[in-house]
Amino acid sequence: MKTHRTVIAASLAAAFFVPPAWAADEVQSVVVTAQSRKQLVQDVPMTMQVLTGKDIEAVGAKDLADLNGYIPGLTVDAVEPTQPSFGIRGVQAGDFGIATDSPVGIYVDGVYTGKTGGALMNFIDVQRIEVVKGPQGTLFGRNSAAGAISITANEPGKEVDAAAHVKLGRFGRANADVMLNLPITDTFATRIVVVRSGSEGWVENTATGKKSGGDKDWATRVSLRKDFDAAKLVFSLEHENMEQYGRPAFGVIKNPALPLGGYRGVYDAAYTANFVNPFDAPLANDQPGSEGREFDGATLRFETPLAGMTFNSITAYRRFKTHNLTDNDGGARADLHLTTQDAKAARSFQQEFKLSGKTDQLDWIAGVSFYHNNEHQDAGAYVTTGTLDTLSQFGGGDPNFAMLFGGLAAAGLPGIRPDSVFSWDETHYSDVRTRSASVYGDTIWHLTPQTNATVGLRYTKDKKRMTWHVPGRVSPQLDDFLNRFGPLAGLNAASFPSNVVFDTAARLAASPVSREKDWTDFSPRLVLDHKLNKDTMLFTSLSRGYQAGGFNIFTPPNPASTTRAGQDPSFEPEKMTNFEAGMKMVLPELRATINASLFAYKFKNLQDIQLYSVGAIPTYNVISSDQKAHGLDVDGRIRVTPRVTLFGGFEYINQTYTRYQRLDAAGHVTLDLGGQPVGTPRLTAMAGVNLNWEMADGRASVNFQGTHATASRCNSDNADLSCLNTGKLKTGTAQSKFDLRVGWDSPSSRYGVALIVNNVFDQRYIHSLGGQTEQYGAPYAYITPPRAIGVEFRASM
Repeated sequence: MKTHRTVIAASLAAAFFVPPAWAADEVQSVVVTAQSRKQLVQDVPMTMQVLTGKDIEAVGAKDLADLNGYIPGLTVDAVEPTQPSFGIRGVQAGDFGIATDSPVGIYVDGVYTGKTGGALMNFIDVQRIEVVKGPQGTLFGRNSAAGAISITANEPGKEVDAAAHVKLGRFGRANADVMLNLPITDTFATRIVVVRSGSEGWVENTATGKKSGGDKDWATRVSLRKDFDAAKLVFSLEHENMEQYGRPAFGVIKNPALPLGGYRGVYDAAYTANFVNPFDAPLANDQPGSEGREFDGATLRFETPLAGMTFNSITAYRRFKTHNLTDNDGGARADLHLTTQDAKAARSFQQEFKLSGKTDQLDWIAGVSFYHNNEHQDAGAYVTTGTLDTLSQFGGGDPNFAMLFGGLAAAGLPGIRPDSVFSWDETHYSDVRTRSASVYGDTIWHLTPQTNATVGLRYTKDKKRMTWHVPGRVSPQLDDFLNRFGPLAGLNAASFPSNVVFDTAARLAASPVSREKDWTDFSPRLVLDHKLNKDTMLFTSLSRGYQAGGFNIFTPPNPASTTRAGQDPSFEPEKMTNFEAGMKMVLPELRATINASLFAYKFKNLQDIQLYSVGAIPTYNVISSDQKAHGLDVDGRIRVTPRVTLFGGFEYINQTYTRYQRLDAAGHVTLDLGGQPVGTPRLTAMAGVNLNWEMADGRASVNFQGTHATASRCNSDNADLSCLNTGKLKTGTAQSKFDLRVGWDSPSSRYGVALIVNNVFDQRYIHSLGGQTEQYGAPYAYITPPRAIGVEFRASM
């Protein structure tokens, strides 16, 4: 009688025409540290995917954004690299403010990177990337409510080594990296890596004559490793500098006679039918913008035996400055000019101590972690008096500035034109001080030789202090005009509001105002796993994740309010309860692996930011929502022949809101999405094939792989723009992308050359449609870049 594993093996063999048996040692084995222990990935009872350095090389990825889609269920939105957004299983917050945390934690060599300044940087000599799905509170130094991305770099080794890559390609692409590993003594070594990447851009901005959509940055890491009798000390210094033009925003309203549609919700078919296709219309941003980051980091890691146990310490310091000046009107219309600035500066210190040990029955770790972060943010909105006239008209008023300038010009006053336009700048300043401390433990209890129970618990205490300051507008030209001609028209500075864009915030925080709040939490983890045999493991887990509460940076507290709600603009912590049941299987006779898991979760108080109207002017507001989802993760790999390997995976998810409400200024519900889809596509998938064969003068290889996501799911909030379908313009559609790498390596593998084609079939989509002027009937689009072709040269010792 056949066993269940034999039946599955026979089915796969029939499907892929595989010979009946191969050696077990030819199954791919990857050592990971997701559970703070070195384990084979197939022995880890949790849903996770791993990308090795070779996987990264096959795609030609320079950062996490280039891997978007290759791990189903992981979403990386990096249209603006200083404001990236990461999501796992549909849990993705878009808040770019400094007062909330990301539910997805990113760790580089065990160090938490935050969500902005260090979250999306160039890959520097990466060994592997581990993406762990579900709450991770008992395994990392800082809590991650929805999942974690752990990036591990190569350490200095004991052998002399050197390597270099150069990639040249379309749109002026020029990437290069150099690595040098030098053993100084038998117990002391250093590793130096320098990375540079850049491109001119893939679209011309007709308003400026400059290219847009390019990138330019460089980074370096210097690592030192000292080995003692049984201990290890690793010290590394990192630096990155990025400076490039802002992202291109394609306006979809090109007809100046087209009446603007007013506030969001009036996008009827007659109006949207006049939208132009951004792929056919030229880019015209009157503000090309600039985006940059300067990052510095220092990390000290120490590992040593201690009384039959192992002691680990991670000490890290990070600082960064970012700026993001971008066009936010999608065009060059003087009557709708809007440029925004988001600038941040942060300094953080992290300390983690971890103790671990093993006995015949227990494999345990215990840790304590401290995290301190001080961060400052400047949010600027730069408009003109022409824009303010347009805003006034949207609200049913008159174009006051145009009427004023026209009247004075008609009176013959010198230097005044009826079409005069003056600048009007507003800036919102905020500061956050974060203090976090946690104690956690995780124990694997070997119940039998085949069965394990894992129990973990984390205690966390977080404290945040938020300060808001919103001074009055800055408009030197207008002030000069008022000083010269104001009395003639009966005007002075008091005749105009101090702020329009940040009007409500300015009235509440004209002088700095602060609030402080703290939260505590216990997060448990329980896992059971059982080996049916040495190649098949079943597991189930129940865990809870936690993320600290936060503040709405664009809504300061109202000192005059008599209610607690009016004085406390904070948000409760994010909490996720997640259940999984899965299987991991190795089929040595087929040289294959199969992993599958069912999951279901409930997420409370997801902190996201949305642009909508509470009063007369749309502003950013933090929305706290509850969500639930269930789904299936599957991934696998099979070596059909020694020269052919197939791999792939998919995630199916059904995600809906259980609570989501927007309120107006009076506290009335204006939107309720309870029971409606969040928008996450039901299915994301990837698949590929790797071919390699020996040649007389080396080895050739072909790696072809692609990703696919089904259409976004619509709800009553996003249907008008995110799920638009007109004769000229479609959004929220299914998306696919394919990448190709064709390479040749010398017989010694010391040098090689490869052709890399990203987006092979030049499939292009509207990434998003909306923006900060969408509520005035003037949305703009971000679109995916065209096909890119490059040639990479490699050399090593």
